[in-house]
Amino acid sequence: MKVPPDYIITPEILNLISKVDTNLMYLFSLTIPKELKQKIQRISLLKSSLFSARIEGNSATLETLNKSESDKEKNKEIFNILKANKFLERKVKNNFEVSKRFIYGLHSLVMTGEEEKTKNFRNEMGAIFNQSGIAVYLSPPPTQINSLIDQLIKFINSNIEKFPLICALVSHLVFEKIHPFIDGNGRVGRLLIFSILKAKGYGEGYLISFEKYLEENKSDYYYYLDQGYKNTEDYLVFMLNAFLKESEELKKQIESAQNGKETLLPPRQEEIYLIIKEHKIVSFDNIRRRFLKVPERTLRYDLKKLVEKGLTVKIGETRGSYYKIL
Repeated sequence: MKVPPDYIITPEILNLISKVDTNLMYLFSLTIPKELKQKIQRISLLKSSLFSARIEGNSATLETLNKSESDKEKNKEIFNILKANKFLERKVKNNFEVSKRFIYGLHSLVMTGEEEKTKNFRNEMGAIFNQSGIAVYLSPPPTQINSLIDQLIKFINSNIEKFPLICALVSHLVFEKIHPFIDGNGRVGRLLIFSILKAKGYGEGYLISFEKYLEENKSDYYYYLDQGYKNTEDYLVFMLNAFLKESEELKKQIESAQNGKETLLPPRQEEIYLIIKEHKIVSFDNIRRRFLKVPERTLRYDLKKLVEKGLTVKIGETRGSYYKIL
């Protein structure tokens, strides 16, 4: 197995890179309020984690996740990925060097609760199976894993590939082909993309949650991964289209907020608003039971702010008052 595979930067690939870069440069040119940028980052991290889990078969949605956000056991897989995303967000800076220890760390976070699978690289043959249970790919034997990962890390930390996006996407392909762990390879491999981009200073301050596109086109994603070493350019075009589509979505989201079509709320007020929106009408006691660690006075202040912003209306003046969406 050659690391990295042979590939060329075709005019189509170059055009896609240019379009993604243009979208990011446009976002960098905007003066965005700190509160908006924090909200965008928070939502992007959540979407990235959610859709990465959905690629693996998790059926959660943003709506059901909001309903049971406090039930971490129920959504363990998603919260594990979110924890790993936040870890690399803190850990990885410009010129950060990826290492085996870092990859182990990502895997350990992703597999929290299944520690028996996180001790080391696999020591048995691995395979990728289709939905019929037929092995469609046999990964390299355990004796080759360390050497292949070393070669991959050398490629990642070098300047062999001048385009950060291409380096990240090729590295994802190689990692999935090595398939170094018994379980969790897909989730760690997608986190590796974000890690490499951040280490190379690409898209600083913006996380493009490309996983949404991959989940919506899951069969194509698996097809291009499967064929990636034979037709690396086709794989790169597919993955770059994922980044282009989601960078355009991010651009629209920010423009909508900039034009006043979206009200910015602090995280807890936003969650309270979503609860009221979901249930149509909610009592203060309902809200209080969802935020047991938050003082009543603080919750009443949050509700007052939602009313002042014209997002909710209060019904009644007593302690038994209700709130509903306007």
